[in-house]
Amino acid sequence: MKKLYILMLTALLGGALANAQSPLEGYNAPTYTGGIGNVGNIMTFSTSGALEDLNSISIPKEPSGKIAQELLVAPGSKVDLTINIDTWWGQFVTFCDANETKEMTRLILCGNSGNGGFENHTTGVTVYVEDGATKVSEGTLPSFTVPASAEEGTVYLLRMMFIGGTDNVTTYDGTYAEGTYYDVKITVKSNIQRYAINFTTPENGTLSIKNGETALTSGTEVAEGTVLTITATPNSGYELVSVKNNGEVYPNSTYTVNAAANFTAEFKQLATTGDAMLMSAPGYGSEEAQLRFSDTALGSHNTDQNQVSSDQRSHNYTFSAWVSPMGYNGVFMGHVQNSITWKVEGSYGIGVQDGKLAVWYRIWDGNSTACAGATAPAVSETTTLYPGEFAFITLATSNNGNTFTVYKNGEVALTQEVGQGGLALLYDACDFALGDSKYNQMASKVEEVQLWNRTLTPEEIKASMYGFNEIPEGLVAYYRPESATSTTVENLAGDVDAYYRQNGTLSNKSFPMASAIQMTNGRETVNVTYNTPAEENAAYELQRYNVALAQSPAAVKTYSNLYAVNQGNTYEINSITVNGEALANVTDPIQVGTEDVTVDVTFSLASAIDEVAAETIYFNSNVLYMPQGATAVVYNLLGSAVAESAEPATDLSNLPAGIYLAKVSINGNHTIVRFKK
Repeated sequence: MKKLYILMLTALLGGALANAQSPLEGYNAPTYTGGIGNVGNIMTFSTSGALEDLNSISIPKEPSGKIAQELLVAPGSKVDLTINIDTWWGQFVTFCDANETKEMTRLILCGNSGNGGFENHTTGVTVYVEDGATKVSEGTLPSFTVPASAEEGTVYLLRMMFIGGTDNVTTYDGTYAEGTYYDVKITVKSNIQRYAINFTTPENGTLSIKNGETALTSGTEVAEGTVLTITATPNSGYELVSVKNNGEVYPNSTYTVNAAANFTAEFKQLATTGDAMLMSAPGYGSEEAQLRFSDTALGSHNTDQNQVSSDQRSHNYTFSAWVSPMGYNGVFMGHVQNSITWKVEGSYGIGVQDGKLAVWYRIWDGNSTACAGATAPAVSETTTLYPGEFAFITLATSNNGNTFTVYKNGEVALTQEVGQGGLALLYDACDFALGDSKYNQMASKVEEVQLWNRTLTPEEIKASMYGFNEIPEGLVAYYRPESATSTTVENLAGDVDAYYRQNGTLSNKSFPMASAIQMTNGRETVNVTYNTPAEENAAYELQRYNVALAQSPAAVKTYSNLYAVNQGNTYEINSITVNGEALANVTDPIQVGTEDVTVDVTFSLASAIDEVAAETIYFNSNVLYMPQGATAVVYNLLGSAVAESAEPATDLSNLPAGIYLAKVSINGNHTIVRFKK
């Protein structure tokens, strides 16, 4: 019969725990009844004699009952534990019965007031064994020894826990106060296999593979179960293309050894010109910066009272952007506090975890300013977004923020029920942000950004991917790279412009601004080929955002709307075919997807054009002028009628700015007039 043991590495801060000798089978989490105190992080955790590295562990603020890692250990092995902690007060003790003792070994006291000197919030403080209450700066590492007689498959539990308040605990009696914990499963295995870990030295960057803090050399044989960290870093002026293992993309930041591995990394030169904005992290570009805009675009809110009494923002909204991540792990867009210049936590962050779309988020309690962080991110099961791929990423909230859905190119990637008061929009002065986050510094590329004050349907999201010439109802913020200046991007849908913030420290409420928006390559293009009219006086332009394509064929961004705009009065557009399919109306958009497009436009002579050619028809100072007795119907470029008139002078000042076509009729004859307002 397999034996079950409990190993206890304890770390200190308030709470109570049930009998530590509970069997591991089925893993019943210990009873937790007390408060948790003020706990920092385990900065690094590594072992000798066992096969694990747990860098940058964030101890959960509430016990999760989850075994987070597994070690494989041979019978008779002594395992030394190297632990660096970042904590404000308390002490560590350890309990170990792998060798069937009940002795608790005293470890370092950390940050106790009056003692001091044992706090380090950057690299952490190493935990050493103590003989008494006197703190030590170095000494013997805590350890445990697996009995040589341990049967194959015997399981132990290593528990790291903060407890607090006592200086004289030397034996375990199950009564001392215990707080938050992090568990590791230890399994005895006699015949531990070793596998070769191979990797090549890439050009224009580095590929590092580490076991704990030890960097491997290619060809090193590593024991099964070891968790290695994989880091690919581009040289300055380059970007990551991919990391692969055995020829397949490998998006994870760690590798659990279970077979021979052959890792490669590829980098390419980072474009410094183009039509996308670079949201940079350390090592990319000349400035580390984010694009931000105030969430007051959704409505006003008081920033010094709770959300219930003062919040006028819509909690049902849709936030979208064309984004390309420059790594496999990190955050590229979200909602953040305005007062924090960098490494922000905020309400939520949308990004990738091991290459899959994910959302890290906080939950509003519904009646105060409390917004607890969710214990784990919401991660898509199947939807990936890798470096080099541009995608239209959307987060849409519904049910007053109690549900959020993330889309990639209009297709659902994940849906999460939030509960309580819903997805938090913090009551502080806050921004929507494009750029990296508090936990994962990852550069990204951004093109168009949209914010709607309502929940779009999947069909509406797919339509919004193509962009807008005219601003539809509900679109309250719309930013395009073409509208960027040195430090801001104009809001084409409202008054809240976006600004480009540089990494820096808050100083007298003055935030550092980037000196110039860095541009880089945008999303892929396809070729659009269009014909030249056979008629001598016929002419037209294909326009994207009211700008004509310069030549045929022309490179046009994927997911774009083009419009055929007549450039003459003698002929009018009769028909438009796109890849052999006729448009229903000549004013309909020509949608460019991911394939090359061929456009053919035909013309017909405008009816009885000679009879009306001498008549004066023109647009000036918001007024359309035409002959007495004429009628006019005014269309926008989407083909919708927006005005009608039978007056010689018609005031059109109520129309939004844009390009329009007026069909003027008199005595059965028709003239098409194009004008810009």
